[in-house]
Amino acid sequence: MSKENKKKGFWHYFGRVMAGIGIGLLLVVLYVYLSVPTYSFKEPRPFSGDYLYNPYQDMQPEQWKKYHFHCHSRKFFGLTNGRKSKEATIDSVYQALGYDHYGISDYMGINTHGAEREDYIPAYEHGYGLFRKTHQICIGAEKVYWPDFLFMQNLNMKQHIINKLGERCRFVMPAHASFTKGYKVSDMILLSNYHLIEVVNPYGNAFEHWDKALSNGHRVYALGDDDTHDITDVREVCHNLTMINTPNLDPEHVYDALDKGLCYAVEFDNWYHHPMTLAEKVEQAHKLPHLTRAELVGDTLFVETSNDKMQEVKFIGQDGKVLKTEENTATAYYVIQPDDTYVRTEINVNGLQHFYLNPVTRHTTPEPIDQRLDVVNKSQTYLYWFVYVVAGAAMIWYLIKKAQAKKQEQGEN
Repeated sequence: MSKENKKKGFWHYFGRVMAGIGIGLLLVVLYVYLSVPTYSFKEPRPFSGDYLYNPYQDMQPEQWKKYHFHCHSRKFFGLTNGRKSKEATIDSVYQALGYDHYGISDYMGINTHGAEREDYIPAYEHGYGLFRKTHQICIGAEKVYWPDFLFMQNLNMKQHIINKLGERCRFVMPAHASFTKGYKVSDMILLSNYHLIEVVNPYGNAFEHWDKALSNGHRVYALGDDDTHDITDVREVCHNLTMINTPNLDPEHVYDALDKGLCYAVEFDNWYHHPMTLAEKVEQAHKLPHLTRAELVGDTLFVETSNDKMQEVKFIGQDGKVLKTEENTATAYYVIQPDDTYVRTEINVNGLQHFYLNPVTRHTTPEPIDQRLDVVNKSQTYLYWFVYVVAGAAMIWYLIKKAQAKKQEQGEN
């Protein structure tokens, strides 16, 4: 065989291999998309009832701990944008800032760095999304759930992923919900079976998403994270964190506090556009005030912090409506009205730090009962799967017949 024919033979073989790989990947993507069951969603019910649930009623002001769940280390040769974030450097930065826990949440992989520590919580960020980043932080993850949707996702797909992730971790948290509109605000009306949402993130805050969920009766609590990708860039650290009221760093105590809503999100002033040195951020982080009171007395909610005065306090209710604003006060209060379904509090402590408290919610029982809206529509699911199988079989039959006809034509020639 001539050298030229060998070269042609190699490229012909290479092309067939690459085509086979491409077809295989396409079939996997199609299977992931087409295997999703069809869900029917019940009508959401806003919070209602005679009982008010206040997540902070039994808090201990001296037990607040600084937590951070969303940080990336270098993984897959830096392909996933971990850049220069080595685990040892992450340790040094967040330890200097005085954080009690800083979780590494690599893409599609549980990082076991620090697994020997008492505060270790396995976590990872789920999602491949190439266009709209519909991602989730899986807190207390047992193992990675590999399937995901590379392209657009409808409501069925988003609910399906939440359900599947929830079977493998303690908390599924939609991440940077407003970033690239991975989650639409309207999605939050019907999505359920999750308990946390990343409300403050440097890539985009999600207050509108949060209020939409709360307004439709979903008891969802707020977290704040840095979403750090380059730990050596001081602009990327100490933007947001989560304060958790827990007696110690034992993960079970932390999970219990998150489940009760005994936490709040903290957002620092926009230091990305007003750069500070790491030393300045360390000083600010160590001087961070904390919540000292968020107490219901009858139907009146009282709020205080360790600061002498709070610059501004907003009480926010149904549909994100501002119910009351107080300025330059040591104690803020709001009398909850019979038609208030929920009341959450935003505190501008001193112009540098902002606290976002979880809501007081109404319920028909002393302990809250969470609604679950999604139900698999089996008949519609089986009908669609039957249509997919028939369409797939018809396509395969067509391709086989076409190949046979081409082979016969070549034989005649």
